[in-house]
Amino acid sequence: MFFRKSVKNFELLKLIDELTALVFKFLKDYKSSSFPEEIIGPEPDDSMLSSHREPIYNFLPGSVSNKGSGAGGRPFKIGDVNIGSPLISAPLAGISDNTYRIFARFFGSALCYSEMITSHGICSGHKKSLSLADITSHERPCAVQIFGSDPDIMVEAAKQIENKADIIDVNMGCPVAKVLKSKSGGYLIRDKNKVRQIITRLSSALHKPLTVKTRTGWDSSSINILEIAKIAQDCGAGAISIHGRTVKQGFSGKVDYELIKKVREKVKIPVIASGDIDSPGKARKILDYTGCEGIMIGRAVKGRLWIFTNILLSLSGNVKSPGYPEFDPSISWKKEFSRLYLKFLIYFKGEERAVKEFRKHLCWIFKGTRGISRVRCELSKIESFKDTENFIGNI
Repeated sequence: MFFRKSVKNFELLKLIDELTALVFKFLKDYKSSSFPEEIIGPEPDDSMLSSHREPIYNFLPGSVSNKGSGAGGRPFKIGDVNIGSPLISAPLAGISDNTYRIFARFFGSALCYSEMITSHGICSGHKKSLSLADITSHERPCAVQIFGSDPDIMVEAAKQIENKADIIDVNMGCPVAKVLKSKSGGYLIRDKNKVRQIITRLSSALHKPLTVKTRTGWDSSSINILEIAKIAQDCGAGAISIHGRTVKQGFSGKVDYELIKKVREKVKIPVIASGDIDSPGKARKILDYTGCEGIMIGRAVKGRLWIFTNILLSLSGNVKSPGYPEFDPSISWKKEFSRLYLKFLIYFKGEERAVKEFRKHLCWIFKGTRGISRVRCELSKIESFKDTENFIGNI
């Protein structure tokens, strides 16, 4: 057993070294483009690989810790957990697994989240629910996000998986119908007393920091984020993430950054802004405008995890412009990225399951690529790593 575990750990470290090399190659390509040289600093060489099995913000010159953007752009803390930069990757159902989190971290995310996990599933010992909370050392710090409506079950679930997490996060904003039907997620903010009870009980029962992810209100006629944020702070939450839409809006309509700014001005705990942050310029603008400690990137990352690096670089150094344009890597680099991403998926999930899940990632990564429509019909036929290699080669 020990031998098998050692071999698995060695395999993962080899993949991590490949990922580090890929990140460095991105930086070299970025530097050789028309972007300012001073933002990168000295060109990284291969001797740096084994010593930098860590996110790039830990060794980039012009670190965000020294030259951040406005009120944001600096490292901060959630409880006793150090968050190395303002960039945070959002929890994404069916996406933010081990592979996603490792890639997000190495491309610049300072904090990752697990997929949303049902409290009932954890308490029932459901294998899939419990596996969603499995975290490797290469993903930390990592928050495990739970959802539910029964405070007793939520407390028990959080205590069961607390040892796996750096932070426990409570979802009070999910707008998905089946979650709302169970009176969980965004449904919770309709009842301030319930919110108060859940946060109070969880913060009292846990040793790890507790955070809340929520929205501005249930609908346009019941905007209550200022009250919810104050309750979260007073009841023991260490930070609050706010998607600047109501639950009823889902992902449509305008994001209200003004409300997020008002929350930042009212509470003392860190506030993380979320919603439609999809470019370096937008990231800098929202950090400056809201004064938030962090910004959470979600849907914009699909198929372009390197957006974290683009944003991180735009926050590094004394930059007067609202942010550098986003550097889009070459097709050949994206092919390397795709192959490595699949290798990680296979490591964690086995080839059959990994390949099936990877089909959607291929669509996202090569969206808009010339000639992709010609081979897209072959996606459903991909069943193995070799099939995937052939598909990528034909792009």
